Amino acid sequence: MGFTVLPSYAQSGLCILGCAKDSDYILEFRIQEKLHGFSTDRYYLYLRPQKVAVKQIQIQPDDNFDGSFNTGSIEVNGKTSQKSFKVASSTWDQEDRNLTITLEKPVPADDEIVVIINQVSNPSAEGIYKLGARILGTEPNPIFRYVGTWSISID
Repeated sequence: MGFTVLPSYAQSGLCILGCAKDSDYILEFRIQEKLHGFSTDRYYLYLRPQKVAVKQIQIQPDDNFDGSFNTGSIEVNGKTSQKSFKVASSTWDQEDRNLTITLEKPVPADDEIVVIINQVSNPSAEGIYKLGARILGTEPNPIFRYVGTWSISID
């Protein structure tokens, strides 16, 4: 009898303590491997549909996250629209703990967003790490708005 190894599905939507400001801000995610020690991984980070079109996404890991992101391996898809949105630029500022993803064309309002980050270098130690999410819309005089937190678990 054989066993099939499936990607690890995180406890999306289930959080007991300290995940986000309130339950409306707990974001879903999936991590393919979840292994610590700077192993390479793939993160699927889901953003709920927004009331405005989204031009830019910021991901802000907590201070304990000592991994890094490959800015050349990021995809952004609309889950509702089934469309792919080309990344115009992405930067990882390790000192300020900020990954900024700018899109060529914005994701329309009311489309669930999936950010796929390939070749993530996982943190060196196992634990739970928080990644904050902010978006910049296309409205006049836009400002970054906090939209939630992913509380990822690394084994």
